[in-house]
Amino acid sequence: MEENYNSVVSSGYFKGILKAVLVSLTVTLIILFLTALLLCFTDFPEVYTFPSAIAATVLGVFSGSSVAAKKNRSNSLLSALLTAFLYAVISFIIGSILERRVMFTLNTALFAAIALLTAAIASILANRTKNPKNYNKSSSGIFDKIRKKSGGGYRFNSRKL
Repeated sequence: MEENYNSVVSSGYFKGILKAVLVSLTVTLIILFLTALLLCFTDFPEVYTFPSAIAATVLGVFSGSSVAAKKNRSNSLLSALLTAFLYAVISFIIGSILERRVMFTLNTALFAAIALLTAAIASILANRTKNPKNYNKSSSGIFDKIRKKSGGGYRFNSRKL
């Protein structure tokens, strides 16, 4: 029975994590593509290239980590952090391939820290449950004395107004 449990958890768990990483990468690539179109066809200042890359990273990691945290509620923080870590590793590998060199810089560390922090926040927000608002059904006491009667108008302390 333990073998069956471990095989189901490991295969389903890692498939869910990989799907969440795929969601993260897809959202990031869409945002980066839109930013590239803005840079190419408008007068969008190139100063905002780095902040738009950070925004794409945050939104991508947030969406993927939220998916992972919702699928694995018992291990939501671990799932979200693992998704962000795999996202950062895959992004680093893709960047290294595109630049044809492997280089660790301060931007690499900043990128990984932003991804992990975003994943932690996404995990917290993904597992929030919306509680129905329980308003106190009793009144404050002021309006307890004033009641509308069906046929005779309002009454105050059993006297007709």
